[in-house]
Amino acid sequence: MRRLLIATTVVVLIALLVVASWLPVRQARELWRARHDAEAIEKAQSWSRMRLWPAQYNQLLAATYLDVHNRAAARPHLDALARGGRLWISALPKEEVARRLGYEEFLSYDAASHERDTNEVLLHRCAAQIATGHLDEAEATLKSIVGNQAPRLSAAITARRSGSYPLILDRNGQPIALYQIANHDLIAINRDFDSLIDARAGALTFGAQLQRLGVNDTIETTFDPNIQKAALQALGGFRGALVAIDPQTNEILAIASNRGRGDLANLALEQQYEPGSIVKVLTGLNALESGVDVRSMFPYDCKGDMLIDGRHFADWIGPGHGVLPSIDDALAESCNIAFADIGLRLGADRLHRFMSAAGFDQQANLGVLRVPLGRNVGQTSNRYETALYSIGLTHESVNALHVAMIGSMMANRGVMTTPRLLRARRSLLGEMTMQPPAPVKTTLGTPAHAEMIVRAMVAVTTSPKGTGRRAVVDGVPMAMKTGTAGERANGGLEALIVAFAPVDHPRIAFGIIAEDAGPAEYAGAKIAHDFVAAWHLLPR
Repeated sequence: MRRLLIATTVVVLIALLVVASWLPVRQARELWRARHDAEAIEKAQSWSRMRLWPAQYNQLLAATYLDVHNRAAARPHLDALARGGRLWISALPKEEVARRLGYEEFLSYDAASHERDTNEVLLHRCAAQIATGHLDEAEATLKSIVGNQAPRLSAAITARRSGSYPLILDRNGQPIALYQIANHDLIAINRDFDSLIDARAGALTFGAQLQRLGVNDTIETTFDPNIQKAALQALGGFRGALVAIDPQTNEILAIASNRGRGDLANLALEQQYEPGSIVKVLTGLNALESGVDVRSMFPYDCKGDMLIDGRHFADWIGPGHGVLPSIDDALAESCNIAFADIGLRLGADRLHRFMSAAGFDQQANLGVLRVPLGRNVGQTSNRYETALYSIGLTHESVNALHVAMIGSMMANRGVMTTPRLLRARRSLLGEMTMQPPAPVKTTLGTPAHAEMIVRAMVAVTTSPKGTGRRAVVDGVPMAMKTGTAGERANGGLEALIVAFAPVDHPRIAFGIIAEDAGPAEYAGAKIAHDFVAAWHLLPR
């Protein structure tokens, strides 16, 4: 009896020792699962000195160091695993490691860790072999795989043996661009996307970003190829850009840059232009939000000139616009004097704060690209410069993406949201490896105040003197603001358009910038008309 009691006590003590010694292994594993890599390494290294569960600590340390891309630190632990033979008790199931590590890192871990090969491990091994160009080994692994993933992997092997494979997809899952293995290059198979794919078009192209993005996980985008084509056709012979956004989802439908007679360039994202009168939309909304008594300013008598600190500030129409009954008329006819007056009542500080909230000097995180938006230029150190700033001259610049975002903001009645370009990144197994970033929303105005500016934007297209009246498309009520900027002396005026449609239930918001197109009420309005007309005919 006494011997039995002693034996039982010894067994219990051993069991308690085993459980106690396993606890740090479990804690290190949970830290790894929570992606607290530094803490996982510290825990595993500290307890591994006890010489208990050495293989399991080598597992944890090898996986964690590979996860943080420190191959040198992982190497001794991988070597120890390789020498240790079959691992019967695992601290980390290999399937879990496979889902966590990159392709090359997993192959290193896989070769060292002698564990049972489940079907999931075989799938990840095959995918990693394909990604790293070991196609013969991948085909050998594929023979042991069962399930519906085998055809997908077989197709991936076939594509890579052909020398190229799809990397960038549109919203319908159709390829936009192929990765060419031999020359490590990306080519647009849908040429409408050349300016976004070809690295020669600029730093913010998929081609130029390949090293950062990687070349194995497909990039599913929000692009609609039909809307992209409509945008390019609407731009016609003009060098310029058109960006379109679905204001209901804030998905980017098109980023079109037309080279015109110039070199291929990603104008929509990388070229900045003076915005001109489209900024009046922001100035007007700012004034309403800031409590400026805009209503009392009207009827407003524009004589074509106002004196600001002894300097003459001129309207774009020499004699002026005459009496403007309301802000609707002032925006419709794009009166510089009225909006400069509003800007002066706001003051430089309030103008700058609002413009910053509206994206100026900010970036848009599109998931796969970080794109600078508009910029503030120079100093608004006096009232005259403040007046210029309030009507979009001299002191700001924008790109077409930012203009489209302003259009989407107005469509959403005062809420600006970072648009979405990325739908997902998917591995060779179809698993999601990257989701789109959470949208950043900024409320610039109340719905009531935004609606007042929307009503004025509608007048731009419906008023007999509206600068956007030539853009009207039958059956599609549109809200718009035109802008003309640039240097007349140099013979080049840019036409800018910010717009959305239909007015009450918006489904498209867009920004247009056309170089050397002259006053926006002519060529700019025609581009807008042609784009909306083509969009309206597309199947829903």
